[in-house]
Formats: sequence, structure tokens, C-alpha cells
Amino acid sequence: MPNADAVTITTYEERKTAVLRAARLISSGRGSDEEREFEQLTEAIADFDIRQDAEPFIEIPAAFAQYLGSTH
Repeated sequence: MPNADAVTITTYEERKTAVLRAARLISSGRGSDEEREFEQLTEAIADFDIRQDAEPFIEIPAAFAQYLGSTH
């Protein structure tokens, strides 16, 4: 992921990429560009998770769930 002033994650695929990149940066030296990128990534991941948790759940009616589970 590019090092930018702000990192925004909008999909689960981007989140996965950010987590993997942050894992590589976890032991970066203090004050380095990599440490700053790690901090940005972890903040973006947390923001994404908070937004996802705030989304209301959509309840699927049982009959429709059965339809989705059936073979066509």
C-alpha cells in the first residue's frame, strides 16, 4: 500500500491487504517511514472495522434463506 497522509479501507480485500502489510511492518524502527505506515494502516483497519460494526444487520426471511440454500 502506498504511504499516504491518510489510508482509507473500503473493502474486505483492502482490509486483508492492509493487515498483511501491517504484519510485515510490525517491528519497524521508531520514527521510520515504515512505523508511520504501520500506524496509518492499523488506524485504517480499526476505522473500517468500526464502520462495519455500525452497519445494521439485514435479516433475511427464513423462506428466502431456504431458497438460497436450495440447488437450482
